[in-house]
Amino acid sequence: MPSQGYGTIGLKPAIISELQKDTDEYYPGMFLPSALIIMMNEVKRKYYTVGMYNIKIDFSGRYTSLTVRSDVKEWFEANYEILKEKYEKKYRANNFTKFASIFMLNMFESKSVSQNNIIKLKEADFTWLISEYIQRKKEYETKYGIKTFEHFADMFLKDLLERINSAKKILTL
Repeated sequence: MPSQGYGTIGLKPAIISELQKDTDEYYPGMFLPSALIIMMNEVKRKYYTVGMYNIKIDFSGRYTSLTVRSDVKEWFEANYEILKEKYEKKYRANNFTKFASIFMLNMFESKSVSQNNIIKLKEADFTWLISEYIQRKKEYETKYGIKTFEHFADMFLKDLLERINSAKKILTL
């Protein structure tokens, strides 16, 4: 699909600046069209769904065009056909350009909501895991055949999360 070419979408200046700000937050150093490709693929893989949020948009100013890969534009157009009535009712988006603007903002908002459910850890947060690895290295090697820290971390954290989920189930009974 990427070899099919490119398409353009008209966007107002305030929308482009908002989209670029969001791109810088979630995909630092990346251009907006590339971020849209990644987000389209994330949505297609069902990492998250694009919700409809209360978004206030400034549609003033002259249109500027955003060049995107043709498959991204086709995906927006397919979503426009599916969501046209809902977006017209909620946002008064009575054409493709307004729909695409709002849909992209909703994509970033949905990305933000999905990020709220992710645990963010720094490398320093794993010092306890390294000490656990040193303590349990021989046990995990004989029990599970694990020889590397990465495999140990995967198994140990998976086991830890399963225990947390079991505790949640017990506590909600």
